[in-house]
Amino acid sequence: MDGKRRQHDDHAETSSSYPTKRQRILPNDLDNTIHEPQNASPSHDDYTIAWICALHIEMAAARAILDEIHEDLPRYANDSNTYMLGSIRKHNIVIACLPIAQYGTNNAANVLTHLIRTFPSIHLGLMVGIGGGVPIMADIRLGDIVVGTRVMQCDLGKIVEDGQIRRTAIPRILQNQVGTLVSTLRSTHEREPSRVPSILREKFGGLPGYGRPSVPDHLFRALYDHVSSTPSCDGCDESELVPRRPRGSDDPQIHYGAIASGNQVMRSGTARDDIARQLDVLCFEMEATGLMDILPCLPIRGICDYSDSHKNKEWQRYAAATAAAYARELLSALPVAKTQSKATHMPNSHRDSSNDHRRRLLDSLRFDQIDARKSTINLPYSKTCRWFLNHPDYRAWLDPGSLEQHRGFLWISGKPGAGKSTIMKFIYLSMKKKDRPQHAITASFFFNARGDYLEKSILGMYRSLLHQLLERYPDLQAVFDDPDLTPHSQDGCPSLSILKDLFRNAVSALGQRSFTCFIDALDECDEQQVVDMVQYFEELVEHSTKGTLLRICFSSRHYPHIELQQGIRLTLEDQRGHAEDLESYIGSRLRINDPALVEELRPQLVKKAAGVFLWVVLVVEILNKEYRQGGLALRKRLAEIPSRLSELFKDILRRDNENMEHLLLCILWILYSKRPLQPEEFYHAIWSGLSLKGLADSGIPTVTGPDASGCIERCVISSSKGLAEITKSKQQPTVQFIHESVRDFLIKDKGLHELWPDLGFDWEIPSHERLKQCCSAYIDYHLARISMVNSDEQGEISKQFPLLEYASCHVLYHADTAASAIPQDEFLTKFSTSDWITIINRFERYKARQYTPDASLLYILADKGFAELIRTQPTEQLCTYIPKERYRYPLFAALANGHKHAVAALLDLPSSFYNGVDIADGLTCRKDFTEYKDRTPLSWAAQNGRTGIVELLLQNGITVTEADRGGRHPLSRASENGHEATARLLLEKGADVNASGRDGQTPLSWTLWIGHEATVRLLLEKGADINISGHYGHTPLSWASEKGDEATVRLLLEKGADINVSGRYGHTPLSWASENGHEATVRLLLEKGADVNASGRDSHTPLSWASENGHEATARLLLEKGADVNASGWDGRTPLSRALEKGYEATARLLIEKGADINASGPDGRTPL
Repeated sequence: MDGKRRQHDDHAETSSSYPTKRQRILPNDLDNTIHEPQNASPSHDDYTIAWICALHIEMAAARAILDEIHEDLPRYANDSNTYMLGSIRKHNIVIACLPIAQYGTNNAANVLTHLIRTFPSIHLGLMVGIGGGVPIMADIRLGDIVVGTRVMQCDLGKIVEDGQIRRTAIPRILQNQVGTLVSTLRSTHEREPSRVPSILREKFGGLPGYGRPSVPDHLFRALYDHVSSTPSCDGCDESELVPRRPRGSDDPQIHYGAIASGNQVMRSGTARDDIARQLDVLCFEMEATGLMDILPCLPIRGICDYSDSHKNKEWQRYAAATAAAYARELLSALPVAKTQSKATHMPNSHRDSSNDHRRRLLDSLRFDQIDARKSTINLPYSKTCRWFLNHPDYRAWLDPGSLEQHRGFLWISGKPGAGKSTIMKFIYLSMKKKDRPQHAITASFFFNARGDYLEKSILGMYRSLLHQLLERYPDLQAVFDDPDLTPHSQDGCPSLSILKDLFRNAVSALGQRSFTCFIDALDECDEQQVVDMVQYFEELVEHSTKGTLLRICFSSRHYPHIELQQGIRLTLEDQRGHAEDLESYIGSRLRINDPALVEELRPQLVKKAAGVFLWVVLVVEILNKEYRQGGLALRKRLAEIPSRLSELFKDILRRDNENMEHLLLCILWILYSKRPLQPEEFYHAIWSGLSLKGLADSGIPTVTGPDASGCIERCVISSSKGLAEITKSKQQPTVQFIHESVRDFLIKDKGLHELWPDLGFDWEIPSHERLKQCCSAYIDYHLARISMVNSDEQGEISKQFPLLEYASCHVLYHADTAASAIPQDEFLTKFSTSDWITIINRFERYKARQYTPDASLLYILADKGFAELIRTQPTEQLCTYIPKERYRYPLFAALANGHKHAVAALLDLPSSFYNGVDIADGLTCRKDFTEYKDRTPLSWAAQNGRTGIVELLLQNGITVTEADRGGRHPLSRASENGHEATARLLLEKGADVNASGRDGQTPLSWTLWIGHEATVRLLLEKGADINISGHYGHTPLSWASEKGDEATVRLLLEKGADINVSGRYGHTPLSWASENGHEATVRLLLEKGADVNASGRDSHTPLSWASENGHEATARLLLEKGADVNASGWDGRTPLSRALEKGYEATARLLIEKGADINASGPDGRTPL
């Protein structure tokens, strides 16, 4: 053998008789969590906005409103800040937080100074966070926002004759750029409401703790001090509260004025008022004056307290969220800076063909239920809606000659239940029939408040409309070829902003073709999204290509705050044709065999309906029922019926108290089921709930025969008292309310509480508890029967027990939702995990997603992301190894599925923030398990430098010295990847600095191979053995020499490393450096006294290694330092014979020049030539 070392991985041992060369191990790349930039990451010069926070909760709020999170960038030398990079719209933003427990103007100035040195294109600073309000200067409430139009340093002044302090602060006024920006947004708010409330709902709705607190907003008189030693005001005298007029809305208000900034916390009501009167300020904070002189800067403060002794932290997170929401809205009014440039996408030699790229992106636009709402809308009743096609406004909208007057917009508005969606579907289908494929396309989107997010958001609308447009006209798919919008690396559907650009580009490319859009039920989408969408379409029409006929028809309830600049507005209930439709329906559906009475009642019904078609439908059925029962009080019954739709719902539901338990179950299942139930599921769900109360037969209900569907439909109608129906759609029919207004009555109008006061005002939690009980009872009832059914009979199981799939899949979901207020310990104690696994696996198509019999309940909860239930489980199971499970450990299951709240619960944290950092940031990992292979949670966290997770795992009892299945210790993993902070923590917690794995390598040898000098210094400082050797005699100096890390070699020698130590086969550090041609390292070793002719068991000298590998310069250096040019190994071969055998002619000439014997022969008699 020639002594060359073979490669091996870091897990397997080798049986070779010669040492192996370590394969270079790189840290795994983790997938981004929530938003990933579409192109390559921006550079330092692309960032123009600085966002400064003082507290970790403020940084968390800032992160929540970003559209994208960017990769980190290197920092300027001596920059001690840590940054979060991202973007809002097209603004690239740098977020920095003050060091923990370091506040005040000087610290803020220091952070900003470092920031603008690292990011030279910053031109605007935002100081966003919490502040203390001054209620005497304005009607300021907790959660309100104060925007600082000037900043006063409040701790500057002089003592005057009476001993009082006269404030001498010089006001810092907003620079022109910032002042103009604020004025622009204020002017916008004069015309339309602020977007802050909708931003709060969109961005913070799923972030625990950042919603509006339930604790009351109390303002005490300035002279009344807090009485308790705890922050709570429960013991304070409520007679000292300042009386204030109730507001009409809980939405935060925005105040503009001066802000007082100083280096001390204001905690006195009297001092607050004194300073406020002198300086005319609206709030107090501690950082802004440190920033105003460095950069054009705007302080934005959410009010979390009143700067008095009653200060506490209850409102801090919400106040941080309101301030961040305003900052986001502000940036929408800021033009994109010219210095920003789009990151260039580097072409991939393996990119798909253009057609494949287009097809992939077109497919990504589709989503489940993309047209579900449209398909569930019933066709018009006979002879209704036809009047609309001849209405003057509709015909004017169709007339190209009238385009200048209405710009292509028609907006149909009406009351809830008036019949808008029916009209929209009717005219959509009518126009679609007239489409000429080469010249026109008609598209539609029907918002659906009962559906998933994409069904009720403009994101889903743009995806649907763009898909319809590009599918009809494939030539328009060329919009996907723009690499700035959709690079070939695009994975999945583009972001909302990109979709809007693509849609605009596609419409611009229509040419002479016409495009008509019908967009229904705008009121079932977030109002701010609707405002943005209407503005977008107005701009789209304004800039559409000449010759393109673009028409948009909206329908909605009456929107008082959204107006079209130009367009036709049509109110449905005001139209004579609509009234005639109502009369026609009454005439054909009112089943009274008395024509005179029908004629008498018809105008009364039309008048009382006030244009609401749904009201007429419901009341006609009520009158028909009254007539079937004798009809003795028809006129009286009509007079009693309320005219308002919501009151009618109440009347229907409270008319009698029969089957109220049926009704409650029906409502709860429709409102709070995880997904809409199919008719058979619903039938069994009602049975399961009633059986728990002893109100149904104990046996399983069976509905067969020709009347099966009729039986179930009658159950739906009777249990809902006519307010629910089975949808008629192309997809699987489901049970839903007859109209969205029913849901509005129950939830928004608090009808559910009025009908069932025992549910309380927070009725969602007990509702989920009830559904959990139904699911659990259904599972328990069928367990014995299911155990006897083979797995290949799943279809038969679903047919016999229709609710079983839903019940097993979602029983834990309902339990988890209820767990926020109702203890689930008893339920979980009785919960049979093994039985549940048997059932759930029968409904899982993919083998990889099925659970093994060994799966623990904690593992299942982590895999599903049920954080509240996780908190009930013993924390010692956190790192229980389950060999055959997909992710092996509960923590890995939560990480792989992106369940950040479950991760926090597993680590016993109230949220995912720990020491001011989101520990779940960047932790959505690949589901192929590559990140976790052979790792324990601790070794994985150490490998990836997740210091916070490492600390939490250790706090939860995980042993710092545990080895993973690769035989490696956590310190070894952290050191290999250069995570100095993580390695330091592990050492502080007792990790053995010299612990070796199965491969014999220590943390020091691993970090030496990769070349992390800072980690090397740390390990040496903590006592790493500088001469320890691995299985093959490799010492730290050998590793550094093999890699050619001259600085580390020098460091090791300075620390006393043995320069001539040899490994198992006689390799010295000089041999390793020579073999790999590291001339500088060879020179250093020789200068420090390395033996130039040292040879190992195979008699290879450093010169032999250098010659065999063709390193001419290294060989020359060795010869100059006295290397024996004719030294032979155990096989008699000299450096010359080795160089010639490998074909290194230049090295051979050098050796001959230096006296190599060309006739030297080995034991086999062969000479070099």
